[in-house]
Amino acid sequence: MDRKISRGAATLLLLCLLMLLCISCKDQQSERPSKEATRVVIASVRPGDISKEIKFTGSIEASTEVTVFPKITATIESMKVEMGDPVEQGDLIALLESDELRAQVAQAEAALEVMRAKWAQMEVGTRSEEIAQAQDIVGKARARLKDAENNLERMKSLFRQGTIPKTTLESAELAHTVAKADLNSAQEQLDMLMEGATQEDRQALQAQVRQAEAALDLARIRLSYARIVSPIDGTISQRFFDPGNLAVPTQPLVNIVQMDVVKVIVYFPESQVRFMVPGTEAKLTIAAYPDQVFRGTIDKVSPTLDPATRMFSAEIKVLNEKHRLRPGMFTTVVLSVDPHPNALLVPKEAVLYTEEYQENPESSQWGVCQVNYLFVVKDGKAHRRRVSLGHPSGRVVEVCQGVQEGESVVVRGLHQLNDGDRVTVVQGEEIRN
Repeated sequence: MDRKISRGAATLLLLCLLMLLCISCKDQQSERPSKEATRVVIASVRPGDISKEIKFTGSIEASTEVTVFPKITATIESMKVEMGDPVEQGDLIALLESDELRAQVAQAEAALEVMRAKWAQMEVGTRSEEIAQAQDIVGKARARLKDAENNLERMKSLFRQGTIPKTTLESAELAHTVAKADLNSAQEQLDMLMEGATQEDRQALQAQVRQAEAALDLARIRLSYARIVSPIDGTISQRFFDPGNLAVPTQPLVNIVQMDVVKVIVYFPESQVRFMVPGTEAKLTIAAYPDQVFRGTIDKVSPTLDPATRMFSAEIKVLNEKHRLRPGMFTTVVLSVDPHPNALLVPKEAVLYTEEYQENPESSQWGVCQVNYLFVVKDGKAHRRRVSLGHPSGRVVEVCQGVQEGESVVVRGLHQLNDGDRVTVVQGEEIRN
């Protein structure tokens, strides 16, 4: 009996101890402080204009690049330019030896003078002295013929008498024939002098004069090849020869580039062709000037794509008056296209994302999708909002759905936040593009 009473008392005592322990734990839990508010930096959602940014990479090229070749083979007498020298169109670049070419010009000039003298003589006509001389020759030829005729008659009479041999008669006949031919020739020459040159003779001599003039022009052109001049305004980018070297038409002397305006060739897929419109502004950055933005415009767009790469090409022109942009430099090109005016903008650092397993309503298939969200501060608490994004640009991004103008979003301290957490704003920030 005493044992049962002692056991009951022990059990009752144990239950009392357990009750006291539970009450003590509840008191301790009630005395614990709640979670402290998270310190955050916020920015206001505000409207603004934003455009889609398309980035390309490429190399800067000169607007015009010319390689100057000699047109003749000759020794280089002197080079008048060095690498980096500015030149204007027509400036002397090099002189080649030209002694032989000058002699050819002198020879052609002399030949032309001869032909012009002949033409002048034909234009003036026959002088009276020449006609008188020809008439005298005709008179003498007629007298010789008369003498030959008399001698022939006498020889015939003597031959019939048997006084002279036949050979003597034949000599007299030959002398008569020669005298008659001389008279005919002298008479023809006199007639030609009296009539002047024929039309055919004049045309033939005119052709010879033109031929001599063309030969002189050709010799002068070849002489001009000894002076090599710049075909454009620009800067000498390379010089390949020194004085004393042999210049040949297959080897260039210098390269000349125009850098007042440079160009960049970019390539893009057909999905972007609607954005590549001539006149569209482009921004260029290069490593040599990291803090400077150069501006240009799309000048030309290829009407067809390359079948090998399936890409279009566009040419961007950039003013380069100070020649800071050099051909061969690597550049990043940014185009701002598809503008959205009065869009709602938030800083990029305000947006977080997570991945969720969702069903695609268009294909009725399940897959992993990226979900963008941010935290909106209201009544001292951070509320998680799912958002739909538009164009990014610089430090800001467009929000198409999920926020309203004027709301405050967390831009610092958001990685420690959960939906509904209390926050303390320590600093405000304006949105800047």
